[in-house]
Amino acid sequence: MMPHATGRRLAELLPDARYVEIPDTRTLVQLDNPAALTAEIRRFVKEHPLPGGG
Repeated sequence: MMPHATGRRLAELLPDARYVEIPDTRTLVQLDNPAALTAEIRRFVKEHPLPGGG
């Protein structure tokens, strides 16, 4: 739904954001490739823990 260039530009504007293209997906990433999306979310959370360890 969003052009890749727009996603990259948005990621550059948000603190601690990153742009990741999930393979084998189209509009509904969470349905098209849930394992890859979950892996990226887990990686992000691991690299950016909440302050205070919560």
